[in-house]
Amino acid sequence: MSRPRARALALSVLLTCWLLAGSVAFAMPAAAATIEVDNTLAQTDTKGEVDVKTQVIIPDGATSVEITIPEDTDVYETEGFRQSGTDGRTYEWTGGTDRPFVRYDLAGNRTIDRGSGEQFLYAVTDEWAVVRSPSISVRATGIDLRINRSNHVDGEGVAGRHITYLGGYEEHTRQAAGQRFRLIESEHGDMHENPEDVLDSLAHAANHFETGARDDSVLIIAVPSNVDWAATGVQRGDSDMWVRDDERLDTARNTWIHEYVHTRQDYDRTEATRWTIEGMADYYAALLTYEQGRIDFETFQSQMDDGARDRYSDVQLSDPATWENGRGNYEKGALVFGHLDRRLRADADTTLAAAIAEFNDPGTELTQQRFLDAVETTGSAAIRDDAERYTETTETPEVWSRQQHLDAFGGADIRYEFEGFAVSGPYREATIDSPRVVTDETLEPTVRIRNVGTESGEYTAELRVDGETVAERTGTLDTDAETTVTFQRRFDAAGEYDLSVGTTTTTAVVEEPADVAVTDLTADPATAALGESVTLRATVTSSADRPADGDDP
Repeated sequence: MSRPRARALALSVLLTCWLLAGSVAFAMPAAAATIEVDNTLAQTDTKGEVDVKTQVIIPDGATSVEITIPEDTDVYETEGFRQSGTDGRTYEWTGGTDRPFVRYDLAGNRTIDRGSGEQFLYAVTDEWAVVRSPSISVRATGIDLRINRSNHVDGEGVAGRHITYLGGYEEHTRQAAGQRFRLIESEHGDMHENPEDVLDSLAHAANHFETGARDDSVLIIAVPSNVDWAATGVQRGDSDMWVRDDERLDTARNTWIHEYVHTRQDYDRTEATRWTIEGMADYYAALLTYEQGRIDFETFQSQMDDGARDRYSDVQLSDPATWENGRGNYEKGALVFGHLDRRLRADADTTLAAAIAEFNDPGTELTQQRFLDAVETTGSAAIRDDAERYTETTETPEVWSRQQHLDAFGGADIRYEFEGFAVSGPYREATIDSPRVVTDETLEPTVRIRNVGTESGEYTAELRVDGETVAERTGTLDTDAETTVTFQRRFDAAGEYDLSVGTTTTTAVVEEPADVAVTDLTADPATAALGESVTLRATVTSSADRPADGDDP
């Protein structure tokens, strides 16, 4: 077709459309508009429930809007919404206001039956609550629907996208690796760890766990442990989690890191790769805690060895039906991930994190084939064979030695050891064989620090008394180097105190001073006349094998 004729035809078509405009309807695309959905949560007097107000702000152009609220609700007030459908949870906009709302009591308790009774995943008490933030589905016509969701608390508390805490609290924050950590400490609990130490551990994990997108903000709620919880922690959504406030950092089962790792897992799993979710979190919780110096290698190794126990001899990771008591995916999964990480480092000069990065993307479905391909792509066919054998059969890898770990992982390996003790104070200045002192004396433990790793590294020697850090010394050690540091701790009260630096521990015994005892008494002269002066000389000693204090005899 020639160009002049094409132009003429186009003009003819335009003219025809203009002449017929009165009788021809053209479908216009719906305008993009945002519906605001806000949930406001508050404590209520109704046992096991929280109060929720779900308000919707409806934009111009919407011709109908319908919402569905969560299950287990008791609606007691509406404005601009009326119930529709048969499920009792769906409400349609009446058009009378552009800010309609629904108010209801929401059942906050969520439990599971462990066989010995119901245990809580979420709980509402008389003083505080930790609940799932309401999930509201929205449908609309007349607009190209976009939804902006938000949650708030009426009163004291913190509302996350997926988990909400109601009650008094103190907030602790930290910036690390481009993330903002918000640690919520309930005023009704009693954290075992110093909140700053928890944030230190999470900050290290954020910097050293090298796969998966980092969310801008991570919400961590330390929940009181006086509830019969079904788990030590729960992570939900992108970056919300709760952890029991009695959870420790100096354990291979570091729940704080375990739940954080879940926030970095962006892929979708299949039945064959379900094990990777918990196995990965358990492995990195142990590895990162070891690399932080909070546990020794033997503790890390013992955690890996749990996956090789006889109780898991019939576990095939790719078949969830074979998991024993729901823990096979955790413990044997951690061992398999650790084995693959060591082999990838030792034999392919790469890491497990690099293999995970091959599939750790939002919307990616991790099939067994894709998992094996990722291991081979970053490693080798031989390492893929290991991944296939240890996930598709009941075979179990062996736990590796400290030397094998150092050869593969490298890095500093800092060891701490109590080398000696001294004492100072009102009674004596001396070196002592064991940490045994009396009140008002100052114990001075000396700690030997060695780096037996393959690289130089920094150390932080923290003296802890009954788990509380009371002093610290920092420095750097080259490979095969060592140094000593000395701490001072004065004790005001008698008792036994657990002392620890790194993973080395001892017990300090503090006693009250003994009573004084007179062991010899002489008079000069031995006999005297009336009115003559007599000098008495007494030999005074401690009545026990420790310093004494008392009135002059």
